Amino acid sequence: MPTALDTSDEEVTWSRDGVVTSLSADGSLRASTSVDDRVDVGLSVTEHAAPKDLSVTTDGTTIMHRSGTEAAHAMQILDNGAISASVLLAGPDAAKTTQYDFTEDVAPVLQKTGAVALYKDDVLVGVVEQPVSHDASGAEVDSHYSIEGNRLVQTVDPEPKSVYPIVAQAAVAVFYTRGDYVHVTRGQASGHGWWIKGTAKATKAKVTVQLQYKPKKTSSWNRRGKAGVKTIGPGTSKRANARMTCRSQARKQWRSWVDVNLIGYLDSPNKLYTSARTLKCTL
Repeated sequence: MPTALDTSDEEVTWSRDGVVTSLSADGSLRASTSVDDRVDVGLSVTEHAAPKDLSVTTDGTTIMHRSGTEAAHAMQILDNGAISASVLLAGPDAAKTTQYDFTEDVAPVLQKTGAVALYKDDVLVGVVEQPVSHDASGAEVDSHYSIEGNRLVQTVDPEPKSVYPIVAQAAVAVFYTRGDYVHVTRGQASGHGWWIKGTAKATKAKVTVQLQYKPKKTSSWNRRGKAGVKTIGPGTSKRANARMTCRSQARKQWRSWVDVNLIGYLDSPNKLYTSARTLKCTL
């Protein structure tokens, strides 16, 4: 059991390096993760899966049986603080779909990789990793996600030869994108972008930074200069950078956008826009 795990009668809490993940142990099945008090993502089994019997194991795993079915749900905090939500199908009559709700301000978007991107106010803040399902023999079982409104639906597709019980897992990781204010350094407008790992498994991300400029106050934002693109690990010391040489010191508005694509998990078009700043830099 990780030293960062604390178990009480009502909640299991994991905390380390600015990451706090909590898991209910009070008769419901819900969990949430916050990173550096900047982002907070919550997940729960959809309301209709009311608990008939709930127990908490010594490692903090919360187990709930779905009333009237051959299914049981479990939530666990993994060693890195990520949320693992699992469903056990005891036999062929068990429901093949499981529905999860996120906190209201989180929007899930299915990706080509099979993972699900999680957004808050159009900013990427997390990922539901590709679904993993196995039967009692260890053989992989097909499973996939779909989105219904803001609800995540996991469907398991067993074959006739699949051996029960079958366990299907959905792992939810939270991270966030950062960008500094565009500033002037040695006669150049400059902006940086990076990402904070949080509970993500990904070790590398393709980070793109693009400067934007307003020639006039009433103008639209215009892309200026070549985007800075770099594949980097997480952390504030590893950054992508975009620069553009100033032609004069007249005051103009600048901002940037930052796009983070987690290698092997997400390739999302949504971007983080930094706040506008008036700089002594014009083109």
